[in-house]
Amino acid sequence: MPVFNAYVPANKFTKEQKKALADAFVLALHDALNAPADDQFVVIHELSEDNLYIHPTFPNMNRTDKRMIVTVDVSTTRSLDEKRKLTELVTKYAVEKVGIGQDDIALLIYALPLEDMSFGRGLLMPDDAEAMQKRTRQ
Repeated sequence: MPVFNAYVPANKFTKEQKKALADAFVLALHDALNAPADDQFVVIHELSEDNLYIHPTFPNMNRTDKRMIVTVDVSTTRSLDEKRKLTELVTKYAVEKVGIGQDDIALLIYALPLEDMSFGRGLLMPDDAEAMQKRTRQ
């Protein structure tokens, strides 16, 4: 149940571009972590200029006015190689689908134990047999 949060500048993306950004995140998740196609949890937060501060060139970057911070919560079961692949593909697919620059995404990955996650129904993931079966696509 990875959850993406994208903090983007207000009024820089159309509705279609925001949908494409969400699709890019989900596609990266599937390709990097073998997640099922319907494992989609994406929140896009639009922030005004006075609420989003990202330096355009630190460190040795060339960010545009569409620069953003993206966080993703994943389980602690994910390997370093999986996280590297996810980072690579989040950027690649966002560039391809939305047309932003490759330096425009600052990504933070937070690893949580499965016992700190719930899909709903008041059940933690380890207590939800159906959720545990669907963690990876077949």
